[in-house]
Amino acid sequence: MKLDRPGGADHARGAASETIRFATPAPFAWCCPRCRGALAAEGPDATACAACGARYACVGGIPDLRLPGPSWIDHEADRALARRWLAETADLDLEAAVRWIYASRPDWDAERIARRTREVMRGPARLADDVAGWLAPCLGGGPDDPFLDVGCGNGTLLAAAAAAGRPGIGIDVSMAWLVVAARMIAEHGGHPVLACAMAEALPLADGTVGGVVSLDVIEHVGDPAAYLREISRVARAGCRLALATPNRFSLTAEPHVFVWGVGWLPRPLQARYVRWRSGKSYDYNRLLSTREAMRLLRRCTRFDARLVVPPVSEHDIAQFPEGRARLARLYNRLASVRALRPLFLAVGPFFRVVGICRPDAGNGSGQHRTARP
Repeated sequence: MKLDRPGGADHARGAASETIRFATPAPFAWCCPRCRGALAAEGPDATACAACGARYACVGGIPDLRLPGPSWIDHEADRALARRWLAETADLDLEAAVRWIYASRPDWDAERIARRTREVMRGPARLADDVAGWLAPCLGGGPDDPFLDVGCGNGTLLAAAAAAGRPGIGIDVSMAWLVVAARMIAEHGGHPVLACAMAEALPLADGTVGGVVSLDVIEHVGDPAAYLREISRVARAGCRLALATPNRFSLTAEPHVFVWGVGWLPRPLQARYVRWRSGKSYDYNRLLSTREAMRLLRRCTRFDARLVVPPVSEHDIAQFPEGRARLARLYNRLASVRALRPLFLAVGPFFRVVGICRPDAGNGSGQHRTARP
């Protein structure tokens, strides 16, 4: 899949006062999520499918290819927020522009806004070791063969990969974070190629992708089986896959709501338990165990996959207080012991899945050939 790159002037890192436009070659890179027909631009604010006539809005050059359906995010409000961000942050540096997103949330205090902003800004550096390490086989073969980041969010992985000379394309359900991602990628020397879309309806043709990365996404999608079928559909034979997700049966607190024991409860009771313990919603959080994840992969994809126990990164350990850093290093030593691997996969806090896509013929499942939405 060859991608035309936008011109360099709009993406150069320059003075904070410059207005940066993010042009994405949607007609070339993306297809209609309804019928997978070709897209044609209709001016700067819309694109349309030449086959079925469906029209889609664009924000900042990023096509909004989301389909109607259940979602944790309000599509109209999200588009409006993205347009406001583009209008109000053109004269801000990237850190201030990221802070703007968090400051727009009415229930967030200054400390939480500052902490999350720091985490986002550290993201590309934190992911540099992953790009050079376990993710490297997935990250494409060069400018004509970019990898796909499903659920790219604020673009920190795509930025880290761009800084290492590994181009990628990204989709996310949040347009507000995608406009941030475009700037994040550009400021790390990349060329943002992004689309707003549902992970269960990827706007890509069959068998076009040679590498797929999707970190901390499967636990949030409305239909994990459809999400995996779509990844399998767009993957060509030999495509490399990398997933990461929290473990349902972890002995640590649930990482989204910081409540202990959530995953050990039957699923119908989890949301009520979280609401009782924390007052928080648990909608669109559905952690998988390693066994559940592998069962879904076998049933819904053509990937030969295996599980990996992830270490705590040295970058993260460097941010920890001394006592927590010692515990993290002890965890890493124990997790590397082969005999303890089944234990860490069963109840460790996170796990990874890596895999390679088999040829289409003779896979035995056929589920990747799904009806088009």
